[in-house]
Amino acid sequence: MSKQICFILDWYPTKTNNGCVFAKHLIYAIADKGFDCVVIAPRIKNAQKENIPYKRSETTGNGNIIRIFTPTYYHLSSRKQTIKLSMNNHFKAVMRTIKKESIKPDAVYGHFIYQCGLTAARVGEKLGVPSYCACGENSTRFDEGSEPYSTGIKYAGWKEILNKLTGIISVSSHNATLIVKKDFISKEMKIGVFPNGVDRKKFYISDKLKVRKELGFPEDEFIVVFTGTFTERKGIDKLNTALKNCENIYAVFLGSGELKPDCNNILFCGKISNDEVAKYLNAADVFVLPTNGEGCCNAIVEALACGLPVISSDLPFNDDVLDETNSIRVDVNGINQIENAINKLKTDKSLLNGLREGAARSAEKFDINVRAENIIRFMELSE
Repeated sequence: MSKQICFILDWYPTKTNNGCVFAKHLIYAIADKGFDCVVIAPRIKNAQKENIPYKRSETTGNGNIIRIFTPTYYHLSSRKQTIKLSMNNHFKAVMRTIKKESIKPDAVYGHFIYQCGLTAARVGEKLGVPSYCACGENSTRFDEGSEPYSTGIKYAGWKEILNKLTGIISVSSHNATLIVKKDFISKEMKIGVFPNGVDRKKFYISDKLKVRKELGFPEDEFIVVFTGTFTERKGIDKLNTALKNCENIYAVFLGSGELKPDCNNILFCGKISNDEVAKYLNAADVFVLPTNGEGCCNAIVEALACGLPVISSDLPFNDDVLDETNSIRVDVNGINQIENAINKLKTDKSLLNGLREGAARSAEKFDINVRAENIIRFMELSE
């Protein structure tokens, strides 16, 4: 009988919402390695407009079935007066599902600390099985004053709960350092660092000219692509300003948010499905993400898999995936540095081609199947 892993997620992707799609890719990869994968994704009662069934299933490309359960719960708030009640409601929703569906996991995996990692720790203790938390939060969440993380540490006993975990699966060395430094867990906690992975059957290098013709993009122009939420943290405002200072540069913005780019030569701006992202990446010359806070950015790993040089932050959250062979790293608060990096890659074809080759090589390290194998080994679930 195959071993069973119960994954606890805040969201599981639907036809209209790609939330946690990267966790889904990992679950598929683990299921295809012979594990029985069950997902419990509690949703806040009356908060979602989409009609999501309580029970559904999906089948991986290799024919393995993943069961998904979506119980509801009441989330009062993350303020100090009610955060414990919200946490308890989340935990109870998961436990009700486990009992009702006769789920008997060999291990529990919570995706991100709040709330799923905390619930995973309590479920593991309740069932007497190992529990793990994926620490993939953007690094700014651990800064003092960032709610609900500061509230949880001060008022909701997070450290005591998280120390019940068997281990932490961190997406970056920086997060692994921060979670101990900021006193979320004890120094003795088992921590493994596994940067995010990409499904290389979906994200790979394809013919740029062919893709541009298909999308109706100019064939000979220099194109910059951005993927992410349109927020200050992701730096779309800084990129937009930098592009206004560049001549004959075209732009593609994939995502949505409160900030709307208005630079010249925008070829496309908006949301697309995850299945379409690789096509747009392959139409571009460089991927630019002036982000100031990440765990390990999935969008960067996807860009590397498509052979794109990256221009992004010189902050430590990028250290595990970006170096001088595949990127130009800049102080993202300096608009001129972003602008200069874009212009340098446009004019220096030798550098551009060298970074393309480096991106393709580095992508081999971030294969989702390799990541799945490493995490299974870390969780000591290998047969």
